[in-house]
Amino acid sequence: MGVVRRVGYCHIAASRDGSTHATDESDIRSMLTAYNTALNGGETSMVMPLYIEDGVFMPPYSQSAVGQQAVRSAYDAVFQELKFHVKFNVAEIVVIAPTWAFVRTNSAGTTDHRSTGKTTAESNQELFILRKDRDARWRIARYSFSPTSPPGN
Repeated sequence: MGVVRRVGYCHIAASRDGSTHATDESDIRSMLTAYNTALNGGETSMVMPLYIEDGVFMPPYSQSAVGQQAVRSAYDAVFQELKFHVKFNVAEIVVIAPTWAFVRTNSAGTTDHRSTGKTTAESNQELFILRKDRDARWRIARYSFSPTSPPGN
């Protein structure tokens, strides 16, 4: 793999000949934009193509959802209760191998709670572990997030 070079706020693994996988950053950003759109759209069918087959969704205060069926069920439950209006900001992209990367993001906005009719402020920090799938597209292998504001704020 070679060394990891810092390019702006994106780290891209350099190959032994010094070249970088600059298109990876663009492809990863496109995938994250698609995820942000899918999350705000509240449609599990928009989220699922962004996960690898054995992906893992790790929301706070819940057990991990492992594999397509469990991830689908978890998002169905989330979207049944919540409607998001959030924006992700990329803090860091690190490509660590030709088919593996991680991304650290922060998100903020509001969330509508269907059961109560209330809208609350939403802010989180997220960690995505991505894998380039067989079709050469970056997909979510593992996704975890945690609130950055205490509940009730």
